[in-house]
Amino acid sequence: MSFFSKLFGGKKDHKSLMAKAEKYLAGERYADARIDFEEALACCPSDAAADRDAILNGMRIAGDRLGELNIEEGDHCARAGDLEKASSHYTLACELASGEEVKGVARQKMQKLGQQAAQPAPVKEKSQGHAHGGAACGSCKDDRREELPPDHSVQLDISEEERFSLLVQPLPGDLPQRYATLGSEFIKAYLLIHDGNDPQALKILKEMLVSGDNDIVIYEIALIMYRAGNIHECERLLGRSLELSPRNPATHLALVHLLADTGRHTLAIEATEKMIEMDILTETAQLMLGDLLHNAGEENAALDAWSKLVANPLWAKAAAERLVPVLSSQGRQEEAKFLAKKYLKGCC
Repeated sequence: MSFFSKLFGGKKDHKSLMAKAEKYLAGERYADARIDFEEALACCPSDAAADRDAILNGMRIAGDRLGELNIEEGDHCARAGDLEKASSHYTLACELASGEEVKGVARQKMQKLGQQAAQPAPVKEKSQGHAHGGAACGSCKDDRREELPPDHSVQLDISEEERFSLLVQPLPGDLPQRYATLGSEFIKAYLLIHDGNDPQALKILKEMLVSGDNDIVIYEIALIMYRAGNIHECERLLGRSLELSPRNPATHLALVHLLADTGRHTLAIEATEKMIEMDILTETAQLMLGDLLHNAGEENAALDAWSKLVANPLWAKAAAERLVPVLSSQGRQEEAKFLAKKYLKGCC
């Protein structure tokens, strides 16, 4: 599963998930935002109509931006002559986008690719006598793709492998590569989890463990145990996963969240500090440490933790978003205004 995107989906309230998703959206982390908006929608009460509308709007924005980014990447691949990869990006754009405008652009790009693939290589290239076709782009490959029809009834299905690859990309560290080596049965189980079918996925994952323990498989089972309400078994499995792979970043993150969500804030803080000591997702852990300290009422310690990220351009905005309101509440207006002006475009 992506990062810890579905880790505690059934336990968190929709407002905290909305707030998290909105921060991701503001930070242009659209994939993370979309995932958290989806989880917020899943646990949003039926009588919270305004929140539901806000969540759906956030999902639309994140989905459209992801679609636009895939269109941009598809254009780049098309210019480079890799029509197959370009097609994949346009397909993903149409699947991820919510608005018909973005979907329409993706469909038009797909149609154009189909026409390009169906055309023979340019006459100029042929006249130069290159037996291998020279650099006459991806259309020289024997793909035998049919030209797409002029209407919008384009087939936009993607394979399980492509869907799996998309889902695991947000995983931290080398986990996308490691997940990709686990084989077709794991892919099947992973997609079942993503589709909400934990029982069938659990059956497959347990069968995989018959041939030997694997930290990733055990980690995924741990998340299923949590969603089933089996907290103790979840914690035991996370511990076993870390025994097998002490540097698995997803397992470390899951353990921190498990401890925090079960009210063991001191242990959660210690687990986060251990991540920092081991240099595992150091900046993420530093931000989480500040959040945990703040939730525990240790404001000054939280300020110290967040302040360590201000010098990092990639993390300064997220740190400032946390620092500014706390500094303001302490009457440290000049410091708050300075950070707001420098990192939050003046918003205090």
